[in-house]
Amino acid sequence: MFLWIMISFFYMTWNGWLFEWRECVYEGPNQRFNLDLFDLEYHRQPDGSITYVTTNNLHNIIYICHLVFLLGWVGLLFDVNWAKQGAMATMGISFGASFAPLYPSDHLYILQIVYNVVHFSGVFMGLYLFMKYRFHILKGLPAVLMTWGLYLASRVILEPWPFWSEPANAYYSVNQINDMPFYFYGLEYGVFVLAVLGVNLWIHLMIRKSRNNCWRVIAPIIAYSTLAVMVLALNLTQPPEMNLGTCP
Repeated sequence: MFLWIMISFFYMTWNGWLFEWRECVYEGPNQRFNLDLFDLEYHRQPDGSITYVTTNNLHNIIYICHLVFLLGWVGLLFDVNWAKQGAMATMGISFGASFAPLYPSDHLYILQIVYNVVHFSGVFMGLYLFMKYRFHILKGLPAVLMTWGLYLASRVILEPWPFWSEPANAYYSVNQINDMPFYFYGLEYGVFVLAVLGVNLWIHLMIRKSRNNCWRVIAPIIAYSTLAVMVLALNLTQPPEMNLGTCP
């Protein structure tokens, strides 16, 4: 809980963003702490392209893997069964995200390091819960649907109206890495929900009769690793192309 709170404080106050850091390292004007959550600034050029001056801190805090981390510690600390099941049902999102960093050099960046802590915390708590408790898909379903709600909220909050337009009005990414499309008013996220539920069903079938704690941990690792490799192979992680106005 303490670690989650400290990360939340960091997310809300760190104004830096990955793409500027790649060009300026920590010399960029946005690589700093501030308390302005809404300082997004961009300029649309005559050719329709967008030059980005700064993102805002909400790009960090509105993050699905941060929700997975929250479900895990709430379930463990307060013995909340639906949160435990939710952490198990959504653990694969953090597991897949841990595969997502685009370049090894990104791990020198403080924000990417914090992302890694969030990802691995969710994974480790999820695996512990798989070892200790029976997995029930239906009890974990509300948490899976919560990720859908967070996805919709992030699009509405982080991008100016109309937030479903193509091309997008302004920079949008749930975690500054993957620029997920918003082609069908958020309903396209349903494909992702079905994929998560499908993998959860696969895991349930693999471990439902097992009393072997090791297998109850290994089976989710196999299932989520397979899904993560498929996502990477199909190039479903889409890094946005950005025209920066902050670095020479």
